[in-house]
Amino acid sequence: MGFYLGVDMGTSSTKATLVDEEGRAVLRVQRESSVSSPQEGFFEVDAENVWWKNFLYVCKRVLSEFPAPLVRALCVSSVCGSFVPVDEGFRPVHNAILYGIDRRSESLVDALNTRYGEEFLQKRLGNVFSTHSILPKILWLKTNRPEVYSRAAHFVSSFNFISARLTGVPAWDIPTAYGALMLDEKTEAVPRWFIEDHRLDAEKIPPVVSALQPLGTVTRKAAGETGLSPKTVVVLGACDINAEAMAVNAVQPGSAVSVFGSTVSLLLNTETPHSLKGFMTGRSLLPGVWRIGAATASGGRTMDWGRKLAPSQDARHLPTGIFFVPYLDGARTPFNEPAARGAFFGLTSAHSPADMAAAVEESLGYELAHIISIMEKAAPFPYQLEVSGGLSNVRSPMQRIADITGRALRLHPDVDASFGDALIAMTADVPYQALPFLDRTLPVLHPSELAASYADLSRRFAALCESAVRL
Repeated sequence: MGFYLGVDMGTSSTKATLVDEEGRAVLRVQRESSVSSPQEGFFEVDAENVWWKNFLYVCKRVLSEFPAPLVRALCVSSVCGSFVPVDEGFRPVHNAILYGIDRRSESLVDALNTRYGEEFLQKRLGNVFSTHSILPKILWLKTNRPEVYSRAAHFVSSFNFISARLTGVPAWDIPTAYGALMLDEKTEAVPRWFIEDHRLDAEKIPPVVSALQPLGTVTRKAAGETGLSPKTVVVLGACDINAEAMAVNAVQPGSAVSVFGSTVSLLLNTETPHSLKGFMTGRSLLPGVWRIGAATASGGRTMDWGRKLAPSQDARHLPTGIFFVPYLDGARTPFNEPAARGAFFGLTSAHSPADMAAAVEESLGYELAHIISIMEKAAPFPYQLEVSGGLSNVRSPMQRIADITGRALRLHPDVDASFGDALIAMTADVPYQALPFLDRTLPVLHPSELAASYADLSRRFAALCESAVRL
């Protein structure tokens, strides 16, 4: 008998799932996390006191019920496009710097895009730099925090902060490195031209390897700190959207997954590589599979904001006819414009606060439909979309999203990235093809009769966003 542990370290909580050899969850653990913002536009996590301590808490909970030798393998995921500067012992010398919401590198990004040009960057990295990109933030540290840059032995991903500390092996995984524009598409290595142009220390950036690669077993030192067995294998894994895709078995070409959490992520798996402006492209979780990725700044937190307008009322009719541009925290895919702002359009005196709240919910569907419409110009997009995340438990917005996108949504309300991590951990013992994905009857929401009413509105929303992001 053996068990497999998956741990996902988010910005609001750390979640863990322990599964048995049949892929059934036998234990779930959750603990709150926190984000700090030391100044406007900066978003960080105290990796030592939040992520590492939460991981120790997970270990304590798991091992209080299951003997350490029974945990055969583990895998950790965390937020994409985020990294931690660490010393030789993998202890932080600076807080973790988060993904695109952290805008400290904004002026550097503009300068780098001007220097190299869109054509060159699109060809070599698959996109232009944005605040989601790792290399400009490392360059920012060298320029603005030289003492941090000097002390850092490695710049590790948010989740390799844990796995490297457990094994002593730093590494970036291929999907995350591609998504953060850290790989030259010609060499599939960190771009030598960027390193040389800016005199960065190449040895501070760990090698890039397969996401399914075992890094090794837990060191005796780490076993002493965590209580884990020195025989437990640690699989590298990838950032959270990849773990979510594994959780719902949406990792083969032609499949797509969307995660509705505080923000929304979308991943389309393809048979061949694609370059798509404003999107995250590159290799996917499985060897030989490619992907087109997208992420928004809107999602659950935007919907929560909207519900404050009318917490207990219903819209008079749907569609509302109101357009809400959901850029309260800037625009991500496909615009990558952190300075974008939200706005209502089309309000009349006949509209109520409840209509405005409903329009905020509709905007999540409009935004997703806009992203899908761009994706499917590059590659076929499936009719059925696998959906997970907290909002997948809330039927009303999910039905609206199905109507607006014209897609069937298969809901996976009881799995998350930590469940996917546990399955990735299991690949230490069995190949992907033999993983015991749970055969369950899941709810599928098909577009309703309202779908036709949303079609023209969706096209108008896309045009509006194109204009609004340039204001």
